[in-house]
Amino acid sequence: MRRPAMVELLHRMERRLVAFDRRGDHRAAFLRVYAHMTRSVTLRMSEGFFLDADWIERVALRFADYYFDALTAYDAGRRTPPAWRLAFDCAAKRRCFLLQDIVLGVNAHINNDLSQVLADALSAEGDWPDAARMERRRYDHDQINRILHEIVPAVEGEAARHYGRAVAAFGWALGTLDETLAAFGLKQFRDNTWRQARFLLAAGSPAERDSVRTWIEQDALRVGQLVVRYGSPRWARPAAGLARRLRLL
Repeated sequence: MRRPAMVELLHRMERRLVAFDRRGDHRAAFLRVYAHMTRSVTLRMSEGFFLDADWIERVALRFADYYFDALTAYDAGRRTPPAWRLAFDCAAKRRCFLLQDIVLGVNAHINNDLSQVLADALSAEGDWPDAARMERRRYDHDQINRILHEIVPAVEGEAARHYGRAVAAFGWALGTLDETLAAFGLKQFRDNTWRQARFLLAAGSPAERDSVRTWIEQDALRVGQLVVRYGSPRWARPAAGLARRLRLL
């Protein structure tokens, strides 16, 4: 990989993942998916895949900080972004199925965190409001969508092997439909974050920026609430804990 900071990030993820798995913490499911995606992006950094791989690395490292900061805040009982609090609460109470836990984490990390990471990076490095530089950054942002589309089957398979063996059977029954929907959903999330980042950058004062940030947090929370409400039939929800213990769903 030849990127020491990214290698250290992956080691940090692996250490936390081992700790989660050892104590049966349901937050492991999202972290395993996140680590797989991070590893795939890191491998492409040395292949000329991005226009500016160093920029992607800086964004990825800051993006990870948001995730670990949310974990630390939640475990310490401090204020946690609402979408993350919902995801962690569901994992702690063991009342969600595997795919719900994963999607809740994806929602919180992308819809809550990524726009703020992008806005900070684009502002700090002088890309905003230069149109040509913004298009260059957008190209690399969209390149990650291509990677995610490619690895969805492998990510699904890895999550199924570790946490939900029946997920693979459902995936087989659906053919490529579930993978197509997952890739489309990730692209929609990431397209939305670019738009939200521009909202943050266009804010004319700290108060306006805080207002946009609050809107982003509430929007991510609403998506998470929909995942909880409609992610499984009401009659099946009491069985979620048992399904997870048996590593079925």
